[in-house]
Amino acid sequence: MQQSQDPERRSRAWRPLAFAVFVVVALAVPVVPPVVSVVTGRPVPGVTLVHPIAYLLLAPICGVLDALTALSVSQHIAFLVLILSLFVVWRLFRLRRTRRRKGFLLAGLVEVGVLALFLVTLVGVYAVGVLVPRPMARLHVDDPNVVVIDFHSHTLSSHDGRKSFTAERNRAWHRGGGFDVAYITDHDSIRAALEAETRNPRRAGDGTVLLAGREVVYRDIHVTTIGTFDPRTRTSTSEPCGPWPVVVGTIPANLSHLPVAECPDHGGGLSAIELLDGAPKGLEEGDRQRARILAIADSLDLAVVAASDNHGWGSTAVGWSLMTIPGWRDMTPGQLNDAIVGTIRTQGRHAVEVVALRRPPETRTGLWATVGPLLLPQSFVSRLSRAERMAWLAWIALALWLSARQSRRRRETAP
Repeated sequence: MQQSQDPERRSRAWRPLAFAVFVVVALAVPVVPPVVSVVTGRPVPGVTLVHPIAYLLLAPICGVLDALTALSVSQHIAFLVLILSLFVVWRLFRLRRTRRRKGFLLAGLVEVGVLALFLVTLVGVYAVGVLVPRPMARLHVDDPNVVVIDFHSHTLSSHDGRKSFTAERNRAWHRGGGFDVAYITDHDSIRAALEAETRNPRRAGDGTVLLAGREVVYRDIHVTTIGTFDPRTRTSTSEPCGPWPVVVGTIPANLSHLPVAECPDHGGGLSAIELLDGAPKGLEEGDRQRARILAIADSLDLAVVAASDNHGWGSTAVGWSLMTIPGWRDMTPGQLNDAIVGTIRTQGRHAVEVVALRRPPETRTGLWATVGPLLLPQSFVSRLSRAERMAWLAWIALALWLSARQSRRRRETAP
């Protein structure tokens, strides 16, 4: 009789013990600011991340999907290898137990089915992160003279844009992420951007402003431009130093082959270069080439900017460009555009401050490539605010209570 009660007691004891462990972790792991300067890696005074109530209610879902969105290509691979390895090890231990009851062949078939279900679930999680809208964490800046900008985004007018991602959905996405201004830089098209400008608020501070730009291949590299001017129409033999747009170099790019200015005000070349691009490949390149990009920006006096490169996939803003423009809220959208252009031209390297979500270190080479993924949970928990941690604990408590209730029902109905 005593032997039959011991497993039951143990099954009842593990849940409160597990919850206690989660509480200790939530309280013990220090909270670190989730947004940092991309240049220094340190928090920026007066810059915080705000989570709306809907986000907190879905904190486990939103937090995990945000963390996945902020991974580079190498980090995605490392994460998937880690998850699959842990799953395989767990199921191998299970196989040792189940094959005694079911036989090796039947137990093996069961494990193959479980693995297939796990892979489908994993693909489903990524699909939800890419396709399903969800509440967004929003950047908040205390200084009213700072304008938050995205210099590179797309709509359905781009060949690789999501077909439902209209200009107004682009605006809603940027509003959710805390952007004051976003440039629509569709591939070789300004149609959606011009339509979006007709729906801008009259006063820039009254809503999220969308401004026109375009993405083109100029001198063999991808660039975005501020405004409707196409740099490819300017030839060196006609008017090489005529009116010239602000041209932003995108990443990934061949940094050894950047267009160099031939005229004053960066005419013929770049005025700015992306330090952070929100696409997985862009994050990879930014991590790998950050020191070189900064050296180029310093030597050529180029502004460095953040770009979402959003094509309508996902609901996470990874980086933001901050510019100090006194009185911008009372400007018209056109005046604000001129102020952004003028500030980049006159202040160059010091025109923009780039901030981003704090991300786990790269796992590309060396010992860190093996050990780094194991520290992803700690890195993730440390970036959670106190409110997010409380929301996580509430969901964990609910899951454990439902598990206990289900176990009790099975015991009551057992013969």
